[in-house]
Amino acid sequence: MERVSLPAGSGAFIPFPKGQGVFPRRLYKANIHSGDNSYMSHSSDSFLIEHPNRLTASMHAITRVFRKLSSYLDPVSISELLLKLEEVTTPVHLTRTVNRAQNLLWKLPTKEQGAFRQNLVNVLGKHVLQGAQEEMRLEAAGWLRLFVQAGQVAQPADIFVTLVTAAMHAPLSDHTSELNEQQGYLKMVFECFWPFRHPYPAYTWQVLPTNEVFYPLAPLFDQADYATQDALIGIYGELPTLDDAEILEHLLPVALQWSRHADPERRRRVANILAHINQESAQEALCCLQSDPDPDVRESAKSAAGYVRKA
Repeated sequence: MERVSLPAGSGAFIPFPKGQGVFPRRLYKANIHSGDNSYMSHSSDSFLIEHPNRLTASMHAITRVFRKLSSYLDPVSISELLLKLEEVTTPVHLTRTVNRAQNLLWKLPTKEQGAFRQNLVNVLGKHVLQGAQEEMRLEAAGWLRLFVQAGQVAQPADIFVTLVTAAMHAPLSDHTSELNEQQGYLKMVFECFWPFRHPYPAYTWQVLPTNEVFYPLAPLFDQADYATQDALIGIYGELPTLDDAEILEHLLPVALQWSRHADPERRRRVANILAHINQESAQEALCCLQSDPDPDVRESAKSAAGYVRKA
């Protein structure tokens, strides 16, 4: 393949098949042979085209590249991009606009980035909570999760609040799409805990949201749906304590059921939850799991029990 260079710094090129591209007639001559596609012209004002279809495709490619370049070369302020972000209607346009805003943010002094980044987060939060399309809501939520994981949000608790609220606005129903959307938000909530963990935490535990932020999710335990309960077990397992009555009312019955479940994976996972509950029934269940016939369950329960002793 040969490269046709575009303006310096664009980083783009248009591929042409070798020997089958576009050549100035005054620089290229071809003999006329019967049965092939080559011919010769003496005109110096036109191009020799061996394969018209390939030329058409190449011209379309050039047009697309220049359109893309023009969007980057056209000077736009961050404020203008944020206004455009409020008006986007597709996930592709949303991601493209956020990427452009991010590129401009990195070029600003550190002191000036905070306010603009918070405005960016606010606009994305609006799309999550008020967007008319599921794809747009999930795309915006994915960006909020990414900002938290990258440590780019000053108050990560605000993102947790947005995602929890979004999960509650997408209740379980008979429609598979709504089920997937809610579980998508729950998964993102869980993944937002990652930057609080060792070995390279982006946040200290002091900025972790309080338990009150997660109260609205607790009633979802009452639904006989394994996938939802599994996601919630992961979320509540990240909290330092689980003794709030608003949480225990819904969590404790499920945790005790899991501790006696035939599935060893459920018994293994619930050990951490039981260790965070200062209730006699929970501690008894944890003690039983330390003698579980499954070695993985026993190891998990003993590790969780060690956490109780340290606390």
